[in-house]
Amino acid sequence: MRQDLLKGIRFADLTWAGAGPFGTKVFSDFGAEVVKVESMTRPDSVRTAGPFKDGIAGTNRSGYFASRNTGKKSIAVDMKTPEGKQLVLDLIARSDVVTNNFGPGAMDRLGLGYDALKALKPDLIYLSMPMYGQDGPRASLLGVGMTISAVTGIMMHTAYDAAEPIGPGTHFPDHAANPYHAAFAVLAALRHRRKTGRGMKIDLSQVESTANFMGPLLVEAARSGKEPPTVGNRHRAHAPHNIFRCAGQDGWVAVSVLDDAQWRALAALIGATDLADDAALKHASGRLAQVDRVEAAVSAWTRDKQPAEAAALLRAAGVPAAAVASSRDLIEEDEQLAARDYWQHVPHPEVGPTLISSPPFLVDGARIALAPPPLFGQHTQQVLRDDLGLSPERIRELEQREVLK
Repeated sequence: MRQDLLKGIRFADLTWAGAGPFGTKVFSDFGAEVVKVESMTRPDSVRTAGPFKDGIAGTNRSGYFASRNTGKKSIAVDMKTPEGKQLVLDLIARSDVVTNNFGPGAMDRLGLGYDALKALKPDLIYLSMPMYGQDGPRASLLGVGMTISAVTGIMMHTAYDAAEPIGPGTHFPDHAANPYHAAFAVLAALRHRRKTGRGMKIDLSQVESTANFMGPLLVEAARSGKEPPTVGNRHRAHAPHNIFRCAGQDGWVAVSVLDDAQWRALAALIGATDLADDAALKHASGRLAQVDRVEAAVSAWTRDKQPAEAAALLRAAGVPAAAVASSRDLIEEDEQLAARDYWQHVPHPEVGPTLISSPPFLVDGARIALAPPPLFGQHTQQVLRDDLGLSPERIRELEQREVLK
């Protein structure tokens, strides 16, 4: 099912890497025309980083790029040339939204700052996504997913203890916090413009966006004036609450006992009569006080069972549990994702069908059908001809002058 709910909205998309392109992909998947402005003078780092189909590197072979740029168009323009800059200005003048995730001042140095573009198109919606925002004492600092995880506290609280921060294992800010906050802000701005006729500048701080995901930890620190302890997979109010080793290579099961009834069910299932009869363990406070003893009993029961088997037995007893899945498990073994057609094999003109995850919802009972990601510069001539009205002769001249590269 191809959705065209945003058909007629055009983006001049100058974002690159992870967070920015993922944010604009939300719109291209719903039918907006997202024109990705690229240049081999400074290629998108995700195009060159892989992972690459069949392990063969190439500008158009990156799976990461493909997953973050479905349904977009790509034009190749060297904005450091006067002609290239003018082409981008002409595109922006015909667009509804212009987006970038450069550091503060980069767009101004290109002659594409908000004030200049607002004079060109007064109702333009302008999204910038620097690490810290456009102002403040740290605004000039640049960052990536890992550094943003560090400065927002996520890295400290995804560790097993405060002595060893390890991070969430992925560039979490690039894949969740920042792209969806950015998309929500642009949607709100588009609605505001529809009502008032006015555009606006959106200054999204990726640090502020990601800090929202700290949730109750920040609330507690504000209330108590103390740093909440780092507890890893354990929980400060419930026990047992952890992952436990199972049989097989790297097999684990997550167990989350949230009340005393679930504890009694767990103790009965694993045959821990000594724990079930211990009055000191009747309530969570007592189990937390003896958490090592409690977890040792659970581990003794799980270690000779396969993860799926252990999780099924626990759930049947009324105890929240799930096997700890790998990436391959999600793709090859997860019946729920398969039943809901979560994975799509999207056609790709160079590498063939490419497995890409769907937007995480159905619309009127159907999946959003993803369109292919663009090859580098694939739509340059089309956009210059159809959108900007350039003649074939003018396009050939720009090619010969190496403006379109």
